[in-house]
Amino acid sequence: MKYPKLRPPACSVMSPSIFAAVLARRSCREIPPMKKILVALILSMAVVFPVSAGFIDRFNGVEVGAPLPENDLQFLGTAAATTDRSVLIDFWATWCMPCRESIPKLNAWQNKFGSKGLVVIGVSQESKEVVRPFLERFPMHYPAAVEGSKSLHTALGIRALPYAIFVNRAGKIVWRGQPSEISDELILSLLGN
Repeated sequence: MKYPKLRPPACSVMSPSIFAAVLARRSCREIPPMKKILVALILSMAVVFPVSAGFIDRFNGVEVGAPLPENDLQFLGTAAATTDRSVLIDFWATWCMPCRESIPKLNAWQNKFGSKGLVVIGVSQESKEVVRPFLERFPMHYPAAVEGSKSLHTALGIRALPYAIFVNRAGKIVWRGQPSEISDELILSLLGN
């Protein structure tokens, strides 16, 4: 008497590999184990961490309501006059494409709301030698600075870019998020705080 060959069990409902099988439209047996784990992890993160500033906030440690930490920004050009002004600080890098895409909008906001008390400052962790040539190709119509020894990136726990914070006239952080989420209406409402 011949016994039939046993086949490996099909994907169970609880198995993460079911997600991989569905995505690839193959049976679980055809998917390598490491790929199963990777797809399950990616799908789990997509449910837990929606892509938004909320997702970026999981990497950045900025707290709304906290005072802006002491810093020693080194301005490339004229230093920003921040006394009795609301400040929009944009954290950026020369290699960051979304950061580059934000520059025209930040230029426009500085021009539009500067007379209403807004100061936009672009802050990079890179050296002056790296930032200066970049600014020649992508001009910022607002003060640009690099970090000194008292780094805002470090003090605020900024690890994901682009990122921006809005600091009111009292020196408190009143908004955090990605520059792409900023609108004229948001700026006007924050200038009122």
